[in-house]
Amino acid sequence: MVDNTPRNHGPAPVAAGPAATGNAETGNAETGRAAPGNAAEEAAGQAPGQAEQTDVLVVGAGPGGLSTAVFLALNGVAPLVVERHPSTSQAVKATGQYPHTMEALEIAGAAQAVRDRSRAFRSDFHMVVAKTLAGPVLRTLMSGRELSMRHVSPQDWGTASQSGVEAVLADRAAELGARLRFSTRLVSFTQDDDGVTALTENTATGERRTVRARYLVAADGWRSAVREALSVPTRGRGVVGTVLRVLFRADLTGPLAHTEGAADARRFTALHIGRSVLFNTEIPGLYGYFRNLTPELPEGWWKDRATLEKQVEQDLGISGIPLEIEETGETDIACGVAERFRAGRVLLVGDAAHVMPPTGGMGGNTAYLDGLYLGWKLAAVVRGTAGDALLDSHDAERRPYAESLVEQQFANLVDRISPELADDQLAAPLPPPVIAFGYRVPDGAIVREPDDDGELFENPAAPTGRPGSHAPYLPLVRPDGTDTSTTALLGHGFTLLTGAKGADWAEGAADAAAALGVTLTSHAVGSPDGPADRDGAFTAAYGVGDRGAVLVRPDRFIAWRSPEAPQDARSEIDRALRTVLHRPAA
Repeated sequence: MVDNTPRNHGPAPVAAGPAATGNAETGNAETGRAAPGNAAEEAAGQAPGQAEQTDVLVVGAGPGGLSTAVFLALNGVAPLVVERHPSTSQAVKATGQYPHTMEALEIAGAAQAVRDRSRAFRSDFHMVVAKTLAGPVLRTLMSGRELSMRHVSPQDWGTASQSGVEAVLADRAAELGARLRFSTRLVSFTQDDDGVTALTENTATGERRTVRARYLVAADGWRSAVREALSVPTRGRGVVGTVLRVLFRADLTGPLAHTEGAADARRFTALHIGRSVLFNTEIPGLYGYFRNLTPELPEGWWKDRATLEKQVEQDLGISGIPLEIEETGETDIACGVAERFRAGRVLLVGDAAHVMPPTGGMGGNTAYLDGLYLGWKLAAVVRGTAGDALLDSHDAERRPYAESLVEQQFANLVDRISPELADDQLAAPLPPPVIAFGYRVPDGAIVREPDDDGELFENPAAPTGRPGSHAPYLPLVRPDGTDTSTTALLGHGFTLLTGAKGADWAEGAADAAAALGVTLTSHAVGSPDGPADRDGAFTAAYGVGDRGAVLVRPDRFIAWRSPEAPQDARSEIDRALRTVLHRPAA
C-alpha cells in the first residue's frame, strides 16, 4: 500500500556523554482526540525519592511502540508506555496492512477490529500510474485483487488507516494490562547493569516522575532522541528528497469515475501522476496530495495559496474544480537504518530503528511486525524463561531485513516518482509476497542447519521449511470436517508440528517445555486425531518425514526441525529450546 506521511519529528536536544546516558525529548506524530486506555490511573503523584517500577518502559505510542506493548502484554509482561502527545495519532497518514501484518494482528486479538475500520471494499485497493486523475491508466502498481496472497496466507489485506490501527492497538494493549501514559515526555535516562532509570514529565502539568525499568524500548520516531542519546548512528542514503504534503477537499466524483468507490472513499485509491501522488482518505471528499519538490519550481512556491492550488490542478489535470486546502507541509524522504538495534538494555523498533521512503507502504507495516518479533523475546527474558543474550537476535534478525526493505522502497521511489535518483546500486525489485512471507532469519534465535546458504529471502510459494524461514501456510481439515490451516495452529507460544506418525514427539516435547517454563502445543498433521493434510503437502513443505517434527517460534518462524523419528524426544526438544532461548544446560 502507500505510507502516506512519514513521521516528521523535529530534532530533540541531547546531552553529550556516555552511550548509556542522555537527555531525550521524545514522542510520536500529531494527535487530536482523547487518549484511549487507562490514562486516568496516572493522576496520583509520586512519593519523593521513590521510583516507579516497571519491567519494560516503551517510549512512543506509534505503530512500533504500541505493537511491542501488545505482544509484551500478550506474553505476560505488562509494560508502561509513555507518549508526549495527548492521544494516539489522528493525522491522515498510512493506509493499508499487508497480509503478514494482519496475521500478527490476528495473534494479538486485534485483526477483527482492524477489519471493522477498513474500507467498505475491505482488501480491494487500486494503485496505478496515470496520465491525469481521470486517466488513462498507464500501468497498475498494486491491486488488491491481483496481489492476493491467499496462496501463502489465510489473511487478506487490511485497508484501515494507520491512525485507526493505532487506536485499536492502544485499546488492546490497555485491555491486556499495559499502562498507557499520554501527555508524557521522556526527559532523560541512564542505564546500568540491572536496568534503566528514566525521568518523565507530564507535558500539561509539569509533574515529573522517576521510572525504574529493566528494559527500555525506543519507539520515538525516525529522529529518535533515545537513539541519539545512545550515540547509535544510522547508515544509508540519508535524506534523498523532500515532498510537499497537501490535504484538501474537493468534489472529484467526475475525474475518479473510472474507479468505483474512489470518490466516496469506499475503496482505497492512489494515483501516481508525474511527480505527484493523489490518494483518497477515509473521509469522502478529503484527499491527500504529495509532490516531489524539485528545482523546476521556485523555492517556497507552495506557500502562496493561489499558486499552490494552480499547481495541484495542473499536476492532476483537474482544472476548474474548486479546491479547499486544509493543510500543507514539507516532509523529508530518508533512507537509514540504525547501526545496531540493541544498546545495552535499550532496544530500537519502528522508525527509531529504520526509516524508508513511503513508496510501497512497508514503513508502518514493518513497525507493527517489530513488535511481534521483539515482544515474545523480551517477555521471555523478563519472565526468566530465556537468557538475556536472546535479545541480541533482535539486531541479527531485524536489521538485515530493514536494510533490504529500505532499498526496496527506494527503488519504488525511483520507479514511480524520482527517476533522476537512479544509480548503479539500485535494488532489483522483489515481489510483495516474497517481501512479506519469504524473508528469512538465517542467523539469530534458531538452530541453523549446516547446509543453510544464508539467503535472506526465499519464494514462499515453494517453501523449504528450514530453520529461519516462515512456517509455510497449508490448508488443513479438522477432524470434524471444518477447514483450518497450519497457520491457524500457531498461537503466541511455541508450536510443535509433526508428521502423521510423529506422536512420539508430543510427550517428550511437553515434558521439556514444562521443565523450562515454556508454553508449547503439539499437533500431529495427518494423524487420525489431528488435522488432515488435505493436499498431502506437509512433509514436502516442512522438509520432514511422517515421523519428523518442526518447532515453530511464537512469531511463526521455524526454530528447529528433525526429519525423522526421535531417539530421545525430550532431550532433543530440550536442546532445541535451550539453543533458541539462550539457556545453557544446567
